[in-house]
Amino acid sequence: MIKLIVCDMDGTILNKDNTLDEQSYQKILEKSDQGVEFMFATGRGFDMVEDICQSKGIYNSLILNNGTQYRSYDGHINRYYPMERKSFEQIMAILLEYEYHISVHTQQGKYIFEDKETYFLRHQKILMKSKGIDDPSLLPKTPFFTRTGFLKNVHEVKTVDELYKSKALPLKIDARHIDYQSVQGVEKLLKDINHLHISSSFEENIEITSDVHDKGSMLKEVLKEKGLSVYEVATFGDGFNDIGMLESFPYSFAPANASELVKEKASYALEVTNEQGAVAKGIQILEELNLL
Repeated sequence: MIKLIVCDMDGTILNKDNTLDEQSYQKILEKSDQGVEFMFATGRGFDMVEDICQSKGIYNSLILNNGTQYRSYDGHINRYYPMERKSFEQIMAILLEYEYHISVHTQQGKYIFEDKETYFLRHQKILMKSKGIDDPSLLPKTPFFTRTGFLKNVHEVKTVDELYKSKALPLKIDARHIDYQSVQGVEKLLKDINHLHISSSFEENIEITSDVHDKGSMLKEVLKEKGLSVYEVATFGDGFNDIGMLESFPYSFAPANASELVKEKASYALEVTNEQGAVAKGIQILEELNLL
């Protein structure tokens, strides 16, 4: 029987406006009332998850920053696996040289290497380009898209040394670029650096963590603590950073909007997208198998 449901957020259960798919959310509530535990496993840091959890009353433990952090909602439990400093310094030198928009997620918030206003405006321009709009007022009003939300718990530093002096430890780097043509070949440079895991679908949007843990290996560590087997967990994900918790688990699901590679790694490739209730559909399949 399934005792734990673990779900990626972006592209899996969130809509384009950064809200939870209502059909899937209601199905999760139903299963929670029946004693099934629910957990997000996301590439986001806590500050970009907190508002969503609060709005829906989801106060469960979380796998964050692509599996490099596991914490209880209240922070009482907070384990993390940072990058090695030498590797971090090497990768930051490359990203800064190519003028990426850089967010460094740490155990104590998000660190940036430019002033907050410039950082937010660059973020906004990247979002508008990706959505094909010219007016920032047309962007959703959820935290990821707003100045207040995106700059929550953000700290400015000028150098890597300043970041470390603040006792921050880098768990994940989000590196985005508005001009994909100017960063061709960068991923190869990054992959020459030791002890890092690089997850990206395009060179203008790269996620970097240590190679100690991904979502799948962190989940296995959590399962061991809970005394659960891989046959007692269902996993949902759509991205390359979800592969670790799809290919190693017998009850894993990829929505229709996932890439073909991700679908191949999942046990079940669903015919509905994240915005069409993919998680709800996966839960329905588990019910039909008498696993829920």
